[in-house]
Amino acid sequence: MGSSSRTETLHLTSPPPGDDHRDALRGHRLPNDLSYWVWECVIHGIRHHEDFAMSEPVRKLCLESDKRAFARARNARLIMSNVVPEITTDDDKPYCIWYPDIASGETYRELAKRYPDMRYLVGRTCAVAGYADLYNELALLPEISIAEEARDCSSKEGSRVIFDTIMHQPICNEILNDYTRSFRPDSPKSPAFMNGDTAVRSSLDVRLGMDKYPQWGKHYFNITEDFNIDETSSEKGNFEELAPEHIALLYTPLLSHLPTTNKDPLILMAACEGNIERYVRLRRPKMLHDEHAAVIRGIYHNTTFAKWWSLQDLSTSVRNIKTAVLARFIMVNDLSHITPSSPSKYEMPAMIWWPLIPAEETLKELVRRRPDMHLQVAMACIVGDYRELWEELSPEPCSELWDQAEQKQTCRWPNSPNKNYYTDYLEQRAEELGREAGNVQTSSECENAAVRDKEPTTTWLDPVIIAHEFSVMDSYPDDSVYSWGGQANAAGWELVICSSEEMRRRAREEQGFRLYQD
Repeated sequence: MGSSSRTETLHLTSPPPGDDHRDALRGHRLPNDLSYWVWECVIHGIRHHEDFAMSEPVRKLCLESDKRAFARARNARLIMSNVVPEITTDDDKPYCIWYPDIASGETYRELAKRYPDMRYLVGRTCAVAGYADLYNELALLPEISIAEEARDCSSKEGSRVIFDTIMHQPICNEILNDYTRSFRPDSPKSPAFMNGDTAVRSSLDVRLGMDKYPQWGKHYFNITEDFNIDETSSEKGNFEELAPEHIALLYTPLLSHLPTTNKDPLILMAACEGNIERYVRLRRPKMLHDEHAAVIRGIYHNTTFAKWWSLQDLSTSVRNIKTAVLARFIMVNDLSHITPSSPSKYEMPAMIWWPLIPAEETLKELVRRRPDMHLQVAMACIVGDYRELWEELSPEPCSELWDQAEQKQTCRWPNSPNKNYYTDYLEQRAEELGREAGNVQTSSECENAAVRDKEPTTTWLDPVIIAHEFSVMDSYPDDSVYSWGGQANAAGWELVICSSEEMRRRAREEQGFRLYQD
């Protein structure tokens, strides 16, 4: 199957100019300039307006354009209008042929007969439409996305019949892939389970209008190839709260088949905890907004998660994951991945003393191999109270070491002194050098890691758990003790998880509340 050539990480930073987008969405005319998200609007217009799809300008565009998404959209529209089109190449075969409209059963029967490789797409349509008889005629392998689709459309009797038919089979297969809009009837993946990887029909009702242009192109599903772009936004969005009855999925073993739910919160929590089994099963091909930060946190707190990530083929764009892995390895006293020249200075971690403290001899060997880690080793010496190595390092005073040594509670007692061996050393050394002990900054990344409370908890009980952008990064939207972007902190979710059903119910009724304020 062909796919959109759009770079899906490109997002708008200002509202679409002119009337081209609106006219294309309405199917009024074909704009001359198809850049700046106009061509996704054209695809929407073709899918939703038969007259527009049949117009001569669109027909010519579908014949001549290198972007075969136009032809796929037109063919989908023809099918939904009960016309089986002449499709000469696989790249012109549409994936979603059930939105926004459903054709007659006879149309889909003819489509499956003429293009046998599209039989599973027809089966998926049967699940949406409730065409149980046609589904049985197709004699398909029990396919998991068809099952999820049938469950989502269970208000139709035929859809329920299809779901039961599939679930009564001893094993299911994965043939359709909603992330890549591809199908492989000749090489099914088996066994397969309902895992929340299907863009079910109800999810297509999410519409992103002009008022939500910053969200265009960000979602992991795009089976209609228009990114759910529309003239006006729907009340329902892509970020769904975890239903109260499904919060238990965060702390109970997962069943083979996930219930109908948005699994994004499960992915983020698995990443934060460094839970390999749950994370590998649940994650999507494209990381969620907060997922990178959650993975960093999970690596720092879980050795097996760090080891698993070290074995993955990571691109240069996720260098911080490699850095986090190194930090965890150092904390468990492994330096086998560090030489005097590799990794580079910029790939070495800033924080190497939390949540575990490496042994003194490990730090001594680390600074011998890598003199560029002198500051980090000195900061670790303060935490581990390694005075012999500290004396050998003889570090010059700087703000990072002063903050690490003083460790005062800056929020409540900003002027409260916390004197110890290390503050005394730094004050004396600073006096010898003629400067203030904490007045020189050498690395802002290390200074972020010197904070006392690295993962603040909360007494605010949220009414819901929802994986919107910054959902687990609100505590540190700008800084991170891990020296990368925002820091993941799932304290709010953890409080919801621990709370009783009665407390959760009260939080939903009051839209959240502060504990212990009565």
